[in-house]
Formats: sequence, C-alpha cells, structure tokens
Amino acid sequence: MGKGKDLFGKYNDLAKQNGVGSEDCQYANVLFQALLMVGERKVFELLEEADESGKKLALEYSNDHGGEEAIPSNIVLV
Repeated sequence: MGKGKDLFGKYNDLAKQNGVGSEDCQYANVLFQALLMVGERKVFELLEEADESGKKLALEYSNDHGGEEAIPSNIVLV
C-alpha cells in the first residue's frame, strides 16, 4: 500500500508545483474525486496497478444524469 500512497503524494506535489490548469493538477483532481468515491485503499491499489501497466486513472460518467451536472459513476484505467 506504501507505493500507492507515495504515487498519490507524487501527483499532488506535481499539481502544486505546476499550478491550477496544468495537466498534473487535473489528474490530482481526478485522484481526489476517486478517493471520495471509493476510499484510499482502493485508489492506492488502482494507482499501483496503473503505474505497473503504464496507465492512469480516469473517471467514468453515467449517461443517465437527468440533465443535471454529470456525476462520476466509476473509476477506470486508461
């Protein structure tokens, strides 16, 4: 679990370093949203899997949101 936590910290540090609007900041926001959705253990596991496979985490949105603001429904590796 340590590697996933370290990766989470790394991406947040990059976001702080590169500032709002950067790709790193956008990815850190995805990770934070994922953390709220599924908890830290699952996010850290997914980060480790993504790192090993050269992928990143992404939010998946349901098409059925009734005209309201889209709400993420799942976390996937891309």
